[in-house]
Amino acid sequence: FLKQQQQKLIKKSSNGDSYSSLSFDFINKYPLLKKLIIWYQRVDNENVDDQNNNTFLKHFIDTLTDNLAKSSNNFRYSNSIKNFALALYILGGKLTYEFIRLNLPGSLPHLSLLNSLISSSDSRISEGEFRFDQLQKHFDSLNVHYAFGSEDCTGIVKRIKYDSTTNAFTGFPSLLDRGVPIKSYYQTDSFDALKSWFNSIDKASLLNVHMIQPVPSTDNSSISSPYLLSAYGIDNTATADDILQRWWYIFNQSLQRNIRIIGFSTDADPKYLRAMRLMSGFLGALPNFQVHQHPQAFQIKIKSHWSWFYLREQQLLLFFQDPTHLVTKWRNRLLSATAELYIGNQSISINHLHDIIENDTYSKLDHGLTKSDINPKDRQNFSSCFKLTSNDLFNILNADDDTRGTLLYLRMLKMIIVAYIEKTTTIVERLRSAWCVVFFCRLWFTWVKFKTFYSTQTRKKNKSKYFITQAAYLSVEINAHNLLYLISLVKQKQLPPQALHIHIFNSQACESIFRNTRALSGIYSTIVNFTVHDFLRRAQRLSLLNEIKCKQLQNGSVDNLVFPIHYKHRVERQSSFTHSQREIDEIDIEQVITDAYHQALDMLEGIDILNLLEKNDVLELKPLSEYLFRQLNFDSKKHNYSSQICNLDDEVFEIDDDNEEDETTNDLNMNDDNDDSSVNNDSTDEDEQNNARDLITTTKKDFSGVKVADKVQPHIEHTYFKVKLNHDTKFLHKQTACWLLTEDKSKLSNDRLL
Repeated sequence: FLKQQQQKLIKKSSNGDSYSSLSFDFINKYPLLKKLIIWYQRVDNENVDDQNNNTFLKHFIDTLTDNLAKSSNNFRYSNSIKNFALALYILGGKLTYEFIRLNLPGSLPHLSLLNSLISSSDSRISEGEFRFDQLQKHFDSLNVHYAFGSEDCTGIVKRIKYDSTTNAFTGFPSLLDRGVPIKSYYQTDSFDALKSWFNSIDKASLLNVHMIQPVPSTDNSSISSPYLLSAYGIDNTATADDILQRWWYIFNQSLQRNIRIIGFSTDADPKYLRAMRLMSGFLGALPNFQVHQHPQAFQIKIKSHWSWFYLREQQLLLFFQDPTHLVTKWRNRLLSATAELYIGNQSISINHLHDIIENDTYSKLDHGLTKSDINPKDRQNFSSCFKLTSNDLFNILNADDDTRGTLLYLRMLKMIIVAYIEKTTTIVERLRSAWCVVFFCRLWFTWVKFKTFYSTQTRKKNKSKYFITQAAYLSVEINAHNLLYLISLVKQKQLPPQALHIHIFNSQACESIFRNTRALSGIYSTIVNFTVHDFLRRAQRLSLLNEIKCKQLQNGSVDNLVFPIHYKHRVERQSSFTHSQREIDEIDIEQVITDAYHQALDMLEGIDILNLLEKNDVLELKPLSEYLFRQLNFDSKKHNYSSQICNLDDEVFEIDDDNEEDETTNDLNMNDDNDDSSVNNDSTDEDEQNNARDLITTTKKDFSGVKVADKVQPHIEHTYFKVKLNHDTKFLHKQTACWLLTEDKSKLSNDRLL
């Protein structure tokens, strides 16, 4: 018997060996095998670079063929296949992923494995949590230590949802403690407490996010993607004091982790603008909060004759107003129905552009404009700003003496784009363009102050309609001052030359994550907006996708995944820095500023503006700057020592922000929504225990379709409320409770997606 068994094993083993040595006849019988062998031979004969390009494909084929020889329960996947699967799932969505997985059995893991990978990753985001530890790991992997922060908010669907991972409710405005949101504040095991919150607290209408943009290191030529630090729902009650303390908190927490935040960028919202002025000491002061005396504060040497420079020598942080918002504000002022822009004897009018578009002498080939480019209702049309600053349009405007004012206005718009947005601009040209706009505005502002306008209105502020808005003007000044300060830091070797990547120091990282998050809604979904809970869930996937891309860049030798890039953006993320430290050292800042001032004078020559300034002895650079500083600084030093913030009097500017020009107002006025009334959302995790005796009356006895149970497992009991339903004790899921208490279905205008 033993001999028979031994012979069977030998025979079985010999049969198995026969599969390992395939005959040429068998290979020729199946052309696919022959071609596959030829391809493997060709890959082995290629050089190392070409082999790396095919590494993932080889790995994919190996995984597929290996799993086909096993039962589905024994399928195995390497990390590279898991990363590919995660990227495919995030980019394509659930339906696309399942379609590929089901038709290529053994090639991709099941969705349950992907969900497990997502939930266990470090990219998990909770409302109000600042992910400083994860940020440190990310920066360590990039080997960078400098960064620039940005902050912005967007309209969201006002809906309360339950987050089982934190056992907290999202969608209420985050409670701030010294400007910092309290994490998981809305936690309760009482249905009555939740009901009270629904009745007494307005839902969050905005989502606030913080992004951190790494500054490239000397040994890395690529610019890394920005990192999502935190996100949370807010209302519009935060003050400049809250913003200041929040920036202070982010700076100190980052510094403890060897990350030096150089500065922050936001849009031109009045609260952010005020916070920037106070912290930088730009026409404002913090008498009880001397942030510039911090040991890590920057310091440059300012010459005594720099009367045109308004920043102090010591700065803890630098600030840039987002140039994209500044450019659109500049455009929108031109389109405003309430503005009557004049400079000297020239008017600045949108009618000049209307006439060009409707003039039969010109076609679109001549100017490139359409009526939608000058539509006042389309306030976020950034692409039209490039059309309005084309050389073709400038040539047409220059041919008519009556349109010179509009030409000058659009040339200033062009200089703002050159100074802060274009990636290939040299540092000298950035500095010259930025300060030419500053001096142009200072000359214009001073002329408006001295000019007598004949009007039936007698109000003091009637001159405001002849100038740009307060937010736009202050943004021009703040950006130019901080640009010069940043260049000085590099010249004095307090910062590396890579810190001069001006085009990435903006708040567009926030706008980008808003757009990308909306894009993850799914191909069959008409809902593109999101709640706080939706954003956190989608942002986690985006963070995971960026992490995969980052690892591919850092470790290019292992199973490279190739991500598609639009041809226009193929080199967009590459470093455009071409200047050495020596070239920066050779920049003559004073000469550049002098050239910018004379360029502004030349542009204003012949339009009856310089004569009035010369008559009042404010034409030269020094008296002009000193006069303007007195005007801007007048009555703006009213200190309030009971607070960390002094009161600034914005009336000194005599500049109104038209309601129609306040982009923030447009952002804040929203109806909300999205999402169906889902009652089955989240399920398990953790929390407290509380025997609530909340009474709910209903005529219904069958609760199928909603999460109402007589008893639940102990490990998920914290995700339920214990309530009295018709005097019977029931367990009501917390997401079902949110659905039960929601009385209206809010919606968010699609206009926010433009």
